[in-house]
Amino acid sequence: MKFASNIRELIKQGISINEIRRRTGAAKSTIYYHYKRIKGKKTKPVVFNFKNMNELGEFLGMFAGDGYCCIGRNYHYIIKIVAGAYETGYRKYLKKQLPNWFGKKPLVFCARYKGRPSWYVYTYYSKEIYGLIKKHLEWEGKKTYTVRLKKIDFDNKLFNTGFLRGLVDTDGNYYAPKHRVSYSTASPKLSQQAYQLMALNCGVYPSHYVSKKPGRADLHTLTLHGKEARSFLETIKPNNPNKAPVI
Repeated sequence: MKFASNIRELIKQGISINEIRRRTGAAKSTIYYHYKRIKGKKTKPVVFNFKNMNELGEFLGMFAGDGYCCIGRNYHYIIKIVAGAYETGYRKYLKKQLPNWFGKKPLVFCARYKGRPSWYVYTYYSKEIYGLIKKHLEWEGKKTYTVRLKKIDFDNKLFNTGFLRGLVDTDGNYYAPKHRVSYSTASPKLSQQAYQLMALNCGVYPSHYVSKKPGRADLHTLTLHGKEARSFLETIKPNNPNKAPVI
């Protein structure tokens, strides 16, 4: 059973039949059998169902924080969102919300470390989602270091607060004893954009700290305390209880 599922997964990834044969040792006839069963099925198309610009902004912020996309072999458009195994509440939210947004369930893969679940990967194969991401976000080289919005409309508060929610849900942190909320990114341009959105759309002005470590990219952290932190969270309404209290 596991042997067959491995073949099917490689086919879905767009791996060539010869390469699948090399990796698994399966006969070509066996691979063709699974190939026809998969490729012969009608794939349910992605349908965008964002209720408003706030939800669209949230997805793009979520992707900017913990997302990945590429064009694989045979022009497969691959989009992935990653959540930690410890983020139980957020994973429940993703399980519900991603199908709501795209009209179909993602493929879910659990990565393990030393035999224990480490993180979960939510995957779509969709040219449409890929195009949506590329319409709004841009980066050069490794996404983590340069990702940012292509342009900002400061009058679009719904989109901007949703985008901040996606950023905080993925790369944010909340320290309850000091009522402190922070957001960190290795992209200096995204950090600058997040600061501007916090100031102009949320009315808060975070402190900015750059952490430098040898052999690593600089980490930009925006931090709010006390009343400003609470006001900010009330505005963006985070959905990840592991990163900030759900408002």
